[in-house]
Amino acid sequence: MVAVRDDRVLVSKVPPGLPARVVAAAANLTELFDPAALRRRMPPGLPPAEAWLTAASAIVREAQAAGRLDGPGASEVLAGVDSVAALLASCCWTAGDAAGWQPSDAERAALDDAETRLARGGRGLFTRVYGTWDGRPVENHCPGAEAARAIFAAARAALEGVGAGAPEACPGDGRPVR
Repeated sequence: MVAVRDDRVLVSKVPPGLPARVVAAAANLTELFDPAALRRRMPPGLPPAEAWLTAASAIVREAQAAGRLDGPGASEVLAGVDSVAALLASCCWTAGDAAGWQPSDAERAALDDAETRLARGGRGLFTRVYGTWDGRPVENHCPGAEAARAIFAAARAALEGVGAGAPEACPGDGRPVR
């Protein structure tokens, strides 16, 4: 048990300090939060969510190889990247090359719904309720929720071609599209 509050009981399944380590590790990976940098790294010929996962995973692996992340830090960030990729894949189901891909109206609605459910507050995708104790819900929160929210936002912007550099960005080789 982490805390007993008037309105809920918080529990944790992770060791002390893990949430802060995950956030600190992810914060050092600026490219992971930069839609234009992600788009430049997205390989052509892959579906959008897979192309993003390939780019994001490469950023983490390169940071580890360069000594900016240790093994456990890279594993912790990659777990969040995998979670975001699964969420993206559930929202972006049309096939096709990530280059020039735009979500359908239904996919955009699914992305909007996911973003709403990721928002701070409430009981969204990052909160599990295990039952009640003494009339209060017993909850657990994802230790990397803050980082995952930011990663999802950058991933969505990269896939939709919005954000810094969007008018000229081309997934894959980084050449401008006119």
